[in-house]
Amino acid sequence: MSTARTMIDRFRQRRTMSRQNRAIDRAIAGAPTQAMRDEIAIIAQRRWLS
Repeated sequence: MSTARTMIDRFRQRRTMSRQNRAIDRAIAGAPTQAMRDEIAIIAQRRWLS
């Protein structure tokens, strides 16, 4: 039972990370200026490092 739970948790985590990555990509693509794209990238990096 524990192994099944772990697999499900990993699947959910991977799905969540994929959604977040797509959201970041959309935000960068939709940013009107390079400065905004840079800020989004910095925030995304900080989020993954913490």
